[in-house]
Amino acid sequence: MPAPEYKQNEFMVYATIRQHGDAVTTEKTTEKTTEKTTEKTTEKILSLILENPNITTEELARVCDMTPDGVYYHTKRLREKGVLIREGGRKEGRWVVVKKS
Repeated sequence: MPAPEYKQNEFMVYATIRQHGDAVTTEKTTEKTTEKTTEKTTEKILSLILENPNITTEELARVCDMTPDGVYYHTKRLREKGVLIREGGRKEGRWVVVKKS
């Protein structure tokens, strides 16, 4: 059996173990699943913000069962897309949804 191949993107490391030529299919499936999961998490965060614009990153992390850094990753992507802005500070501020993604 050949040695595993490793590949990394911005938030995951993939280990590919070649067996019966199915490695490419497995990699594509993993990438699609990751994209769908990321999209669902982003939508959940956006929905929670729409319900409560004063929600903190820590509260979002607790409700979404993830770390504050994970929430930061998703809110940063939304801010970069122009969907979300933060007005005020971390504790006293609020989220503003500029447009639905």
